[in-house]
Amino acid sequence: MRTIAVVNQKGGCGKTITSINLSAFLAREQRRVLLVDMDPQGHATLGLLAEAGPPARTMYDLFLQRAAGQPAALRDVIRTVRDNLDVAPADILLSAIPDTLAGLVGRENILSDAIAGVRGSYDYVVVDCPPNVGLLTFNALKACSEAIVPMDPSFFSLHGIGKLLETFDVLAKETNHHIAARVLVTLYSGRSAFVKAVVDEIRRHLAGRHFDTVIRYSVKLAEAASHGVPIASYCTRCAGFEDYQALTAELLQQEAAFPRDGQPSAPALTSEGVMFSLQAFDAERVHLAGDFNDWSLDGSEMEPIGGVWKKVVKLPPGRYRYRYVIDGRWQRDPLNADIEPSAYGGDDSILVVDESVASEHSPASVYTESASD
Repeated sequence: MRTIAVVNQKGGCGKTITSINLSAFLAREQRRVLLVDMDPQGHATLGLLAEAGPPARTMYDLFLQRAAGQPAALRDVIRTVRDNLDVAPADILLSAIPDTLAGLVGRENILSDAIAGVRGSYDYVVVDCPPNVGLLTFNALKACSEAIVPMDPSFFSLHGIGKLLETFDVLAKETNHHIAARVLVTLYSGRSAFVKAVVDEIRRHLAGRHFDTVIRYSVKLAEAASHGVPIASYCTRCAGFEDYQALTAELLQQEAAFPRDGQPSAPALTSEGVMFSLQAFDAERVHLAGDFNDWSLDGSEMEPIGGVWKKVVKLPPGRYRYRYVIDGRWQRDPLNADIEPSAYGGDDSILVVDESVASEHSPASVYTESASD
């Protein structure tokens, strides 16, 4: 299960619109999705349940139960929107929670504990965060392994994005909870040289930490939200529909590193190459070294998404040895039973890229020798 916080301390940058439409498009792709509204304004709730009337129970009730020493049951709050899409609603009462929970031990983990109770019921949990970095946002970040940072192309947004990324780094150092954050450019008009320059600046300084998709300004997005429906149910011939469809496709391309049970897997073939993934929650740096890169650590660093580290390598058909290097410590792949002793001590993991089943769409298959017996 992938957990994604949509977060930015700046308001008016498209957080809620992104939360609503990304969730809806994922549901259209037959993914089971829960949208958790953590903003006391309740705009994500209004954007999906405008015609349904006030919800009987909201996220306020969940947090209040925990403050009273009772189990926090997310299932008691969830409401079904449509096939594959549920929402955990919020309203203005949620704004009282930071004061209500002041001094409560473990208050920053309430949402994490609640989401753990629905693990297995959803493929994606998307959390719409309030426009500040307080207890509610901190709960969301502790509960998620990924973050989407919507950013309108303005000077103030460009200035503030670095501070937000620093917040993620502080969270990792203080709590050992790592978040893979990517910036999403929203409200893009493309009509001025300044706007284009801001986007170029993002791509230059945040290489590997931004989405290729850009969300263009579209009045249809706001209209759809005012009617309580996602853009896919309101207008399919507009920039908003095209862009959020593209964002969803980009997100789904990463699924090879996120099997449905939420655990990493042995090396697997993707459209981009062989995906290596390793779970290492406490690691600060993880490298992938093998005979395919002369066992060098230069340029071999893996990317963390939560506690799962991943790297895609394009490999021609052949038989390969490899190891993971976790904070300087070399080890074999714990998910690959096929190993051989190394001339330098310890064991190397063995990977075979097979061309015997080559096709136009899948140039090679990946397997470990023990699995092929």
